[in-house]
Amino acid sequence: MKFFEIKTNEQLWEFMTDPSEKLIESASRLYGPVMILGGSGKMGKELVGLIQNADKKIGQQREISVASTFSDPTGKDIELFERSGVTCYKGDLSNEQFLYSLPDAPNVVYMMGFKFGSSNDWQRSFHLNSITPFLVGKKYSNSKIVVFSSGNPYPHTSKNGKGCGEDAQLDPVGIYGWSIVARESSFRITAQQNKNQKIAFYRLMYAQHMSYGVLVDLARMIMNNEPVSLAMPAVNLVSQRDANEIAICSFDHCKNSPWTVNVAGPVWPVQEIVHRLEKHLGKNAILLNDEAELALLANDSLCTDTFGAYQDNCEDMIKGAAWWVQHGGDYWNKPTFFGRAKHDY
Repeated sequence: MKFFEIKTNEQLWEFMTDPSEKLIESASRLYGPVMILGGSGKMGKELVGLIQNADKKIGQQREISVASTFSDPTGKDIELFERSGVTCYKGDLSNEQFLYSLPDAPNVVYMMGFKFGSSNDWQRSFHLNSITPFLVGKKYSNSKIVVFSSGNPYPHTSKNGKGCGEDAQLDPVGIYGWSIVARESSFRITAQQNKNQKIAFYRLMYAQHMSYGVLVDLARMIMNNEPVSLAMPAVNLVSQRDANEIAICSFDHCKNSPWTVNVAGPVWPVQEIVHRLEKHLGKNAILLNDEAELALLANDSLCTDTFGAYQDNCEDMIKGAAWWVQHGGDYWNKPTFFGRAKHDY
């Protein structure tokens, strides 16, 4: 199935949790249980589904646990996990008593983070994005940990370029960017203190899904006659399926001196995305005359050299997002705010 062929929530789930041969091979090398910290958000459920479906393909049954606040008041998140055999631990990971009550695990995915609202609450930002990672690193001192990070602290570069590689000097703007640097620093310290700990920093840009993402945001703005800013003139595009697969495969590359990889997708000018969406939606966009010369972009050459080409191409994702929005597909109401050039989240 192609991205643009998805028409129902059921097809979307099947698509996003269908493991590639590359992932199946990687899962066969991943020994032991997996603990996912902060896994009840936008990506966690489908990440778990990918691991489970990969395990089914190779005939193994793995213990998977998710520890999170599970803030959905309906309880559907926990219900979905538990129905599939996942053990859930409901609590606040920043609470040391709760954190240290969790079982040990040889493989940990750290997904917890605080972004939206961070500009107005620096204390909570650094507590959740720096102090808590340090405590997690101390708790799981002998584990492999794939740490969800971000390309947000990279400096802005030419909108016509390839973006920053992993060795670029970080130049964070705003509280969120600095707290991301602090998150990685905290895990670096625990790795230095524990030689058995192995870490991968997974610097994600913007994952594309039918229910949220840059493409859905832009399509909704066009449909609702909202002006589209070009203050962030270009953006990386990668599907959530590819992003989750690479997160799981990154266990193969965890090192005591942390391995860092940009998970980003190709660079696209926002105007070009908008023009394609206009064609699919049959509507004209309202473009603001504020196009900048610099953009927040990441070079993902290391990612594609390591894991191979992405499964999902951008043309398919653009077409799929347009159809989904046009036909009233589910929307999670979690805008990306990718256009905020000042990083005021």
